[in-house]
Amino acid sequence: MKYLLSAILILSLSACSLPAAGIKLTQAVEVSPVGAGGTDPNAVGDLSTPAAASFSADSGAITFVINVHDWVNSDDSAATLLRLVDLFEKYGVRGDFYFTAPVVETFVRQHPEVIARLKASSMTISYHVRPPHPLYTGFDSRLKGLDDAALYRMLMDYETYALDLATGELDRSRPGGYQYVAQVFGTKPVTAAAPNADRRIKNTAERVYAALGAGLTILYHEEGTDLERPFVYSNGLLVRPSDFSITRVPGSENFWWNFMSSPHAGEYDPVVLLQSQLAEWQAGRPPLITALIHENNFYRFGAESWTPFYFNGRDKSTPLAPPFNLDAPDLSKPRAKSDQEAIWDAYERLVAYAAAHLKVVTSADLLLMAKGEIR
Repeated sequence: MKYLLSAILILSLSACSLPAAGIKLTQAVEVSPVGAGGTDPNAVGDLSTPAAASFSADSGAITFVINVHDWVNSDDSAATLLRLVDLFEKYGVRGDFYFTAPVVETFVRQHPEVIARLKASSMTISYHVRPPHPLYTGFDSRLKGLDDAALYRMLMDYETYALDLATGELDRSRPGGYQYVAQVFGTKPVTAAAPNADRRIKNTAERVYAALGAGLTILYHEEGTDLERPFVYSNGLLVRPSDFSITRVPGSENFWWNFMSSPHAGEYDPVVLLQSQLAEWQAGRPPLITALIHENNFYRFGAESWTPFYFNGRDKSTPLAPPFNLDAPDLSKPRAKSDQEAIWDAYERLVAYAAAHLKVVTSADLLLMAKGEIR
């Protein structure tokens, strides 16, 4: 586990003394919007002076992120989300559910009970994209070469109209994107991720999401927050902070849930991983933690069911060209019922432990923390 702490310390690049634990997360900082006023459109930008923010959860704060993207196995996806909402409510906490527009569209048609259950709950709704959305790196050729104004308009269109999953084109006869998810749930998704390696495209997408009402963006998924300045803004959006994540097992790119039916189940139990990370935390402020999982991880293993539609191979290194074969053989396999229950048992232990020992937050809370409105 020490390698994670070392990575975090390196990322902080700071030799300055840190504030007392549980007192203050220093200041929120603004990463200036780029691509305007003669600045480099591919740079992150300069830091400007923000308002101070404080945070008094002495043991730390944890966000349970559920990435929802399995529109292929909609029955399993729906059942998993309903069970997750029940689980979070059992322990009096909230989860942060990241939806793609195609999944929401599928639920509206096939599982409206999921939409109704989430709307009636206190869960947080966020947004992300998957192929063939042009924001996803490797599917962005239509965005390359556009001037700034045209790029903004095209990205706004993709967050307004439906995405054709077989071609990657827009279907202007149907609503889609961020605005569709907001319309269905009756609330603007709090975080909107722009997973593109081209900084100019990412910057423009962040400005689009800010204009549509999002509050946070993502620059890193599992760790990377500066120890002295955990709250940073990019193009008007708070960068979702995360000092470390309860997702992967130490020294591996594999995930804890893949070991819950193995001889390593005790070693890689997520509560054990969390306790180990907390014990090693040496910074002068409480940690901001992410516990990330995808809904399909509970019931399938291997590449996502849509991977062969859009990539040549399991590792997503070679995107395919449209038109995409939506009947390509599924490379994933269903988990045995006993394996599923082992994952659920471990996940519930993690939620129960966090509810008892940490401050459980969602991106909506992180936004208020950055503004100094909650502690």
